[in-house]
Amino acid sequence: MTTDEVIRFFKQNRYYLNTSQLLKYKVHTSVLRNMVNVGLLEQVKRGLYRLPAETLPEDEIFTYDYFDAAVAVPKGVFCLATALHYHGLTTQRPSTFDMVIPRSQRTPKLFTVSVRFYRFNEPYYSYGIQEINTSLISVKIYDKEKSVCDAFRQRRIIGEELAMESLHTYLMQAPKDINKLLATAALCKVKHLVEPVVKTFAGA
Repeated sequence: MTTDEVIRFFKQNRYYLNTSQLLKYKVHTSVLRNMVNVGLLEQVKRGLYRLPAETLPEDEIFTYDYFDAAVAVPKGVFCLATALHYHGLTTQRPSTFDMVIPRSQRTPKLFTVSVRFYRFNEPYYSYGIQEINTSLISVKIYDKEKSVCDAFRQRRIIGEELAMESLHTYLMQAPKDINKLLATAALCKVKHLVEPVVKTFAGA
C-alpha cells in the first residue's frame, strides 16, 4: 500500500483515523511508523493519527490543537480559562487547554497538545455544554454562564482575579442573560458570590 493511498484514507475521514479504522483499511503499523518518522502523519495519542497540521483546512474559530483535543477526548468539554477566552471573557490567552472529563474516565495522554484535565461530577459535567459545528468536527465547550460560574467554583485553582474578570466582562457584554447566569450560579453553588456583583453592577 502506498503512502498516497493512506493519505487518501485520512482525507476521506476528516483527517483523523484510529488504529481500528486503519486495520479495516489494512494499513500495516510499519507503514504508519514510517509515515510518522518522515512527517507525513502525526500521532495525536496512542492509537490516533492525523495528517500534518498544515494540511488541515482552516477554520474561522479553532486551530488544529483544539481539534486534536476534541477528537482524542470525545467526552471532553473545553472549560475554565479555555472557555472564558473563547467567549471573550478574559484577555488571558492560556498556553494549556482546560478540559473537563467525566469522573470515571481515565486521563488520556496527548502528544500534540497540552491539556490540563478536570473531573466533574454530575450535574456539573453535563450542564451548560454547547456544541459548535466546524469544518471538521463538533467541538464541545461550556456556554458563557457555565464558564463564569465554573471559574468561581474553581477559583482556588485558576485564581479569583480571573473569576472576577470573567464576571465583570460578562456583565459588560451584550447580549447577556442574567436570569440564566444566576440559575447557573445556584446550580454551581456560587450564587452567594455571583449575585452581589450582579446587584452592584445593576445599581451602578
